[in-house]
Amino acid sequence: MKLVPVTDDSLRKGEPAPFDVFDGEGRLLLAAGGVADTDTLKEAVENQQVYIDERVSQEWKRAITMRLSDMVRRNVTLGKIADVRMAQNWRESQFLDSGFAQELTLTEEWESLLRVMASTLRDPRPDADWLKRIIRAHRRLQDLGARQLDGSMYFLIHESSQPQPNYSALHALLVCLVCQAAARILSWPRDWIQAVGLAALTMNATMTRLQDLLADSDATPSVEMRQQIERHPIGAQALLQACGVEDPLWTGAVRWHHDWQQDSVPFEELSDSRKLARLLMRVDIFTARLSRRRSRAPMSPLQAAKRACIGPGGKLDEIGSALLKSVGLYPPGTYVELANGEFGIVVARGVRADLPRVASLRGADGNMMMTPMLRDAVKTPHRVARSVLANEVNVRLSHDKLIGLI
Repeated sequence: MKLVPVTDDSLRKGEPAPFDVFDGEGRLLLAAGGVADTDTLKEAVENQQVYIDERVSQEWKRAITMRLSDMVRRNVTLGKIADVRMAQNWRESQFLDSGFAQELTLTEEWESLLRVMASTLRDPRPDADWLKRIIRAHRRLQDLGARQLDGSMYFLIHESSQPQPNYSALHALLVCLVCQAAARILSWPRDWIQAVGLAALTMNATMTRLQDLLADSDATPSVEMRQQIERHPIGAQALLQACGVEDPLWTGAVRWHHDWQQDSVPFEELSDSRKLARLLMRVDIFTARLSRRRSRAPMSPLQAAKRACIGPGGKLDEIGSALLKSVGLYPPGTYVELANGEFGIVVARGVRADLPRVASLRGADGNMMMTPMLRDAVKTPHRVARSVLANEVNVRLSHDKLIGLI
């Protein structure tokens, strides 16, 4: 991690920090969302003798620039533009609960939630405050999914296929969204749906930094790293219990989400928490294989589905069927070639798992389209011929423009 000094007024005495704050030696002084509560730390913040991860700083500046540019394009009043300076902290209370969030696009809201989730998971604490931050993030995720599920899947899955400094948090958000979509298809009760979603957000809480490190490395994990990976379900369960979580569905799903042996047991014979754990495990596998890591490119959706959707009998089982129905054979955010030779990106699921809605970006002649064209795979010329890698299309995307086509 490369640190750079905080040079603007984004850190304010007495206000929640919008990002993790470090000293010159890389020691965490203040986690995102926390308030300086000692005189020494207050003085350091006030005098800007503090540092931030360079990648987070770049994301921060990019987000503010994009926000201001968008407001200028929409002829927003100067007063509201000035208010962005006050609201740019993106602290949880600001974007999770206030009217300011309502002005953000779907993409901006997910980017903001990702930043908060990353900071929260990188600083797990066995206390009620940390738990509240998780629950509030989960509530916001549910709101965004209800607002536009296809657009949310599109953004999270596409971002997972790109180089990503916040791999662990992004993965948690995606697993949560897909798990809850699949749980609804399974007609699970509300408390099961809530529990599996919260389990998805917290299943890797005790190894977030390690997961981010490994995603950005092509080195083989050390013995100590492998031990931490093996122990993390137990550690995450213990963390939740220390925070006061008494729900056995939530903590049980976290505890058993890496238990491969349960996959050989008939679904109806599993305990309730292990049923949730089986769905969590399958979605974890599926979405991880759609994700990019330094050591490998994302798999095609069909390759990813082979392990995640097949049951102990070698056939599509109840969980696998619900997973495929929830995301489709060609999930939103993945690239495809159509039967007519066009290349595009899936922006929404269709009437069937193999019939998605696609935004064509490049014509059969090889030329980029001036305007993306929405294609429905129900029509024969627009059927999906195959999945393709992003580098085969090689185009810069405007996420909100493409989501607007849905």
